[in-house]
Amino acid sequence: MKNKALYYLCIVNLGLLVMIFLGKIKFLLSTGEAIVKAFIVPIIISALIYYIIRPLNIIFIKKGLSYGKASFLTLVIFLTVIGGVLTHFINYAYIQFHQVIRQLWIIAHDKKQVDGIISIIDKYVDFQYLYELTAGMVRGYLELILRSFIKIAQYGINSFSVVFFIIIIIYYMLKDGHKFKENLLQLVPKKYKDITGRLLSESDEILNHYVTGQSKVALSLSIMVFFGYKIIGIPNSMLISLITFILAFVPFVGFFISMIIPLIIAINMGYYMVIKLAIMFVVIETLKGRVVVPLVMSRSIDIHPITDLFLVISSVALGGPFAAFAVVPIYAIIKNAIITFKRNNNMTEK
Repeated sequence: MKNKALYYLCIVNLGLLVMIFLGKIKFLLSTGEAIVKAFIVPIIISALIYYIIRPLNIIFIKKGLSYGKASFLTLVIFLTVIGGVLTHFINYAYIQFHQVIRQLWIIAHDKKQVDGIISIIDKYVDFQYLYELTAGMVRGYLELILRSFIKIAQYGINSFSVVFFIIIIIYYMLKDGHKFKENLLQLVPKKYKDITGRLLSESDEILNHYVTGQSKVALSLSIMVFFGYKIIGIPNSMLISLITFILAFVPFVGFFISMIIPLIIAINMGYYMVIKLAIMFVVIETLKGRVVVPLVMSRSIDIHPITDLFLVISSVALGGPFAAFAVVPIYAIIKNAIITFKRNNNMTEK
């Protein structure tokens, strides 16, 4: 028993040493970072969207549409909804920006106010020095903008290519997802086909329950905070609740992070608003823990809350929000695979 424990301990230590040495090689780090940005993150986003909209795709298929037509129609509906939401918030941001510009324009054309400000500034500011300083800053910023223009263009092209890549992945996941299990089983030796097929089905069920469960929790939280902000008087409640919906996909910490912006707004509005926001947060967090999560996630993955919290916090520190979202189902799939293999080995020995 001691020799076996020592054996596994040596393997773990050697694995950690290999990871440390590989981390020292800049080429591998840069290559790994490029692979994560170009492939891993789009695949995670695609899988998230796929499991959210797959029920609609299944409905179309049951209505008699072919897989290709059903996938195309599902994707068009999803993109239309997303486009409508983005258009609404872009228009909202434009209106807010236009109001600020209009206020500044009114102030600039108020001759008495402008003359008063200039007379006050003239007593304490050397306009010649201010002009030279401003001219130098403008030249510097123009040079910076010109240098950054190519980078901005590259970033825009990369963003468009990533979005297009995600759309293509989602389409083929909807169209050919039902073939994935069969095609993969053809590569597996015959004696492992049964257990591999069972693992694939269970992994798909785990991912489906997790993504749909997190989606329902995020939607429930965003609706609750929207009405909460309306009741206590926090401005821009729709925009802030949308941020809550996006961040709530990260278990545990996402909802807390989403409260940073309303907290800053509440502090600027006074301590009374901070108290109301704190009460609202306690009520919503209680409803989330006692009602929403038990009802929505009851059929989801079986992981102890402490393990879940440790996985999420560690992955946020190491890989950011995408890693925090993906780590829980990946852990559940690995855990299920280990349990299944152990159960299969015990049955074989008997």
